[in-house]
Amino acid sequence: MTPNTSATKKRFGFLILFALPFTAVGVGAGVWLFSGILEHWKMRSWEERPATIVRAELETHRGRKGGATYRATAEYTYHYQGRQYTGNRVSINGGRDNVGSFHQDVHRQLSEHQKSSSPFRCYVNSERPAEAILFRDLRWSMVGFQMIFATVFGAAGFGMLTFSVLGYRKTKGDSALVALHPDEPWLCKKDWADGKISSSAKTAAIVLLVCTFFWNLISVPALLVFRYEAFAKGNRLVFLILVFPVIGAILVLCTIVSMLRWRKYGQSVFEMASMPGVIGGQLAGVIRTSAKVQPEDGFRLTLNCVQRVTTQRGKNSSTSESVLWQDEQLIARDFLQNDPARSAIPVLFRIPYDCRPTDKTNANDQTIWRLEVSAKTSGLDYSTTFDVPVFKTIESDPNFVVDQSLIAEYAAPENLDRDLHEAGVVKMESLTGEGCRLVFPMARAPGVAFFLTVFGLVFFAVPFVMFYMGAEWWINTIFGAVFGLVGLLCLAFSASAWFYSSAVDASPHGLTIVGGLFGLGREQRIGASDVKNIVLTSRAGQGEKVYYDIDIVCLAGKTVTASKRILGKRLASSVIRQIEQAMGQQQDTAKK
Repeated sequence: MTPNTSATKKRFGFLILFALPFTAVGVGAGVWLFSGILEHWKMRSWEERPATIVRAELETHRGRKGGATYRATAEYTYHYQGRQYTGNRVSINGGRDNVGSFHQDVHRQLSEHQKSSSPFRCYVNSERPAEAILFRDLRWSMVGFQMIFATVFGAAGFGMLTFSVLGYRKTKGDSALVALHPDEPWLCKKDWADGKISSSAKTAAIVLLVCTFFWNLISVPALLVFRYEAFAKGNRLVFLILVFPVIGAILVLCTIVSMLRWRKYGQSVFEMASMPGVIGGQLAGVIRTSAKVQPEDGFRLTLNCVQRVTTQRGKNSSTSESVLWQDEQLIARDFLQNDPARSAIPVLFRIPYDCRPTDKTNANDQTIWRLEVSAKTSGLDYSTTFDVPVFKTIESDPNFVVDQSLIAEYAAPENLDRDLHEAGVVKMESLTGEGCRLVFPMARAPGVAFFLTVFGLVFFAVPFVMFYMGAEWWINTIFGAVFGLVGLLCLAFSASAWFYSSAVDASPHGLTIVGGLFGLGREQRIGASDVKNIVLTSRAGQGEKVYYDIDIVCLAGKTVTASKRILGKRLASSVIRQIEQAMGQQQDTAKK
């Protein structure tokens, strides 16, 4: 069900009003940051002259909640071209603040020079000698503070404004379709109604471009001035400022790749054979590309049922996605082999009867179906995604069997050796001379391992950083215990992801399994007659990439893990079929 136009207009109107203060703060902080950088740049040409400190004071303002802000003020005299001038500007950011100890340090220096009557230095504008300043360097702590405000509030404000405008236009069009098709929700979206669904490549590229532009609009100036002041006053924390330009550089690289891929392949369209995809039925159709795709080893198609959950915690919210169901296909060639200008990729998936239908009525708990297609090619690989409608209809049948002969001519034939190689599994001769031996090397899920390692190191480093910054002992104790424990747990899981290895010796007599860190676990033997089933268990994921473990279920109820973290159900199922062939029997492959 799509909200009516009046309710939608009101909702997006409130979102725009909510976004305006964020936008204003972001723009204001950006102007504040840029004005300081511009002043610093201009002052680099100002001439240095000796100055006499006449007065040096430290203004302290205490807030109602006990916090204090400071401002160093001074009055000084200097000579330029035979004339004496009086100045009172101390620094570029002359207002009160409590960012670091800048004002306290300045006051201490100026007071010492005032008492000793020793000259201090000032910088004079040669074009207007009445303009002078004592400290023209940028304060890195203040730059970081301004940058965080500008980036966070600006991105939030402009992001919400963009979402509001685009979202209202889209929902307004969908609302008109609801009135026409109240009992057919798959016809209540404009991009679904005609059965031709455009890929997300263009939208993703534009959104990424906009985000990259605004991020770098704020973060690039830090890189420009950093090279001149990187080691100013021996402040090691100055390097934290570089996090923002580094993230900006990564975003630029991702944007370039996204735009080049869009330019190379253009927009793809999924033409559905029937609308919608049917639970207890099939999703079928053809993906048509606007450029010829020449895959090196076929097209990989993945259909995902994804649950997107948004959790509210007070004023904050977080969104996570988990894959509820997944299936994969490998298509060897497309319909238009002799067409040099475009490709047509066949799609045919059976959807089990117990899957969830597409459901976006609850913004906090949505079920989304995505069709992904990718292919390794020379240069940039082909990759795109479609948001497809999948529902239960009168055609839904729990016993539905898909007719694979419809795409048999184009689907890649089963090739266990190819799948084992793609899964990173080494096939060897069995130690018994019968069957085969499968070796599962270490670091077979580098993405998961890297994420856990970084996450663990960040958490583990928090108490050390706080200790370095001089936090109170009780804060170090509490945060050290919590963050340190979480960090250690993540590092323990990352060690398993990096260094777990196993080997399975399969023969008609049964299975011999050895698995553990560095492959040094205890050897376990399972007789062929004791094997009840071999199942796939999804225990790890990275986005919509699902990693499966292979578990051996024994008749006595014991479960033995044969391998961990095989990417994708198709490859994991191929490993099970290889084990079954080596044992000379056919088991039912199931998923827990």
